Amino acid sequence: MKHILKLSALFFLPLLFSGCVAPELYLSGNTGKDAVIKVAAILPMSGSNRIFAEQMAEGLQMAAQDLNRNSVTGRKNVQLKIFDSKGTADGTAAAAAEAARWKAAGLVAGYSTQEVSRIIPYAVKFRMPVVIPLATSAAHSAASPFVYRNSYTDFQQANMLAGFLMYWRQVKNIGIFIGGKGEDEYQAAVGREVAVCFRDIGGAVTMTSPVVDRPDKNEIVEMLKSDPEAIMLTFGGKAAAQTIRELRNAGFTGIIFGADNWDDEELISGLDDFIVGDCLYTAFFCDDESVREYREFKTAFRKRFYHNPGACETQSYDALKFLVFGLRGASHLPDFDRNWRKIRQYQGVSARYTMLPKGEVDRTIYINSIGVRRSGNKLKPYARLSRKMQYSKLREYRPEFYQ
Repeated sequence: MKHILKLSALFFLPLLFSGCVAPELYLSGNTGKDAVIKVAAILPMSGSNRIFAEQMAEGLQMAAQDLNRNSVTGRKNVQLKIFDSKGTADGTAAAAAEAARWKAAGLVAGYSTQEVSRIIPYAVKFRMPVVIPLATSAAHSAASPFVYRNSYTDFQQANMLAGFLMYWRQVKNIGIFIGGKGEDEYQAAVGREVAVCFRDIGGAVTMTSPVVDRPDKNEIVEMLKSDPEAIMLTFGGKAAAQTIRELRNAGFTGIIFGADNWDDEELISGLDDFIVGDCLYTAFFCDDESVREYREFKTAFRKRFYHNPGACETQSYDALKFLVFGLRGASHLPDFDRNWRKIRQYQGVSARYTMLPKGEVDRTIYINSIGVRRSGNKLKPYARLSRKMQYSKLREYRPEFYQ
């Protein structure tokens, strides 16, 4: 066996040092120094997530406009085209094939975990690097070397939530409701990761309760009997808003928290005229952000689209800029990867980014809370920033860091 390994090493070493690149790693699109780089966005423009897709499209259009306006040569830098996946497997296949015929050099994939999972095989098939702005599944990064992200992973946001609860809020035990309609894969993953991360830093999980849509009265009673200091809801939207109301009405005064699917106007508006108490969640960005890059982007975005940008718009804007930077002058995937990993401590409009090996990212993660302000005779909830942190800084709060 040792003899075979030595022969194998002797065979592959010349290839390694000669810089040989496998044919399947050569990019299919035109990425030359002076080329107009074609970027395809595969989004569910007519699917169930079409509202989020429309928001992503606005962020992408802003990025393409800025890249072309700031072109060094004075000519167009990038051409963006959006292909409708319809939120289905067949629609995704058709959109990817059409993007390949258009000779796209790279892809932006959105919106949900399931939708992105459908796109990734075509990025490999057509040799197009794909950037994920919003879906948080860690499995995506492991699926192919063509996959990159400017979104954090489920593990990263779970670790941030666990650390915030333990180190800043002094919470020692939590309960978790896992469920709700749609995005089962996302909800199961983020609930599981929060439980693992919280236990890993010395906390306890008093109860994990799977629910259909949202917990009923008996399930809420059973959760409260386990005596948690904080309760996670892995679902968002109206179901989360109603559950928050029911938990408070049942007498729970502790922290109620969620992941980035809480960053949704439907959830916030569902808490109108109600004292929500202590509620928090992870987010890709916060409108309270004071950095110049976001403020300038927000001003320009409002002039063009007449509303404030959110996570979909800001994440997609950053994603397209990063993808074009990676593609420029890259003839094969190792070139793209070298370009990509030159992005270090870069302040985008949504976060500060440092790109890591294997398509991973160190970036800012926000913890937002839900405040309440009085509007006439009514109470109006709103999102506000509680804390922001570069993910890599979180390890400094673990006791073993100082040993």
